[in-house]
Amino acid sequence: MIGKLTGTLSDKNPPQVLVDCGGVGYEVHVPMSTFYNLPAVGEKVSLLTHFVVREDAQI
Repeated sequence: MIGKLTGTLSDKNPPQVLVDCGGVGYEVHVPMSTFYNLPAVGEKVSLLTHFVVREDAQI
């Protein structure tokens, strides 16, 4: 399970962000309250994550 991502914010498109961590891009859904408090694209960001695995989906 991935609990935290730290890297460069590559893209912001509500409600998703793309975080580049060592050359791997992670697409993360974030609440709008978090989205509006993120730094500008190209800046360093650190996000705590919660990965949900269901029988019919991974969200």
